Amino acid sequence: MGDYKIQLLGKVIIHGDIEVKTGLMIGGISSSLKIGGVDISVITDPWGKPYIPGSSLKGKMRTLIEKKEGLPINAAMTEKEQPWRHQCQTPEDYQKCSVCKVWGIIGGGDFKIPVLTRLIVRDTYLDEESITKEMKANLELDFTETKMETAIDRVKGQATGPRTTERVPAGACFKDCELIYSLFYSSDLEDLKKVFEALELLEHDYLGGSGTRGYGKVVFKNLRVYCNTVSDYESGQLNLSPVNGDLKTPSEVIKNFEEIKKKIKEKIASCLPAS
Repeated sequence: MGDYKIQLLGKVIIHGDIEVKTGLMIGGISSSLKIGGVDISVITDPWGKPYIPGSSLKGKMRTLIEKKEGLPINAAMTEKEQPWRHQCQTPEDYQKCSVCKVWGIIGGGDFKIPVLTRLIVRDTYLDEESITKEMKANLELDFTETKMETAIDRVKGQATGPRTTERVPAGACFKDCELIYSLFYSSDLEDLKKVFEALELLEHDYLGGSGTRGYGKVVFKNLRVYCNTVSDYESGQLNLSPVNGDLKTPSEVIKNFEEIKKKIKEKIASCLPAS
């Protein structure tokens, strides 16, 4: 590995809220014993409230940006599977691929040095106050609704049996979503834009299951973007002032990304190695 060195310049912290526009179903463990006879349940935290796993959000963002970039689908988890995802196989390809540099790779290929993942996505938890009294009066469960569905055999014209799906209702809000983006090289600032592009694409797609049947429309709002340098971590002066000002949505951030990038670059300038 020679003199290969990793130097952290700083971290961009993205906070925001996720508002549910149509019923959201991110599946947990199905159980016919659950109240109301639910066949497909949402995933819940230890207190029984639904939440959005960081893995679900990060995975969906990556899938959408891979399609937007037109990347080859060339990898699977096992040798027996058909390829269903993109992953760079050589360091040369990796250096040209924003997606693998930001979202990371699982391993393998012809890599002789550590491969860095820039993006961390946290689990995001339900804001209980977003489930109003009026909403609760019309919900079958404490924080969720149930939806009865029947599949129809298109050839025979016969119903194959009803099932009950649990969903987070429209109007619910998941508060303080957190994404953390590490800056190791000055070029990482350019790739940061892909994170906001992925959020923007997700607003015009869906999160969770059954999206083509109307589920899972979400919007990201109240974004706050902070930049913490290595010096900030040494002094404890963190998340002092958002660099995005009044730009609260992914599309607003993208429209003004050059201005935001300039502010971040000025902040980490003292950490950049001398040219």
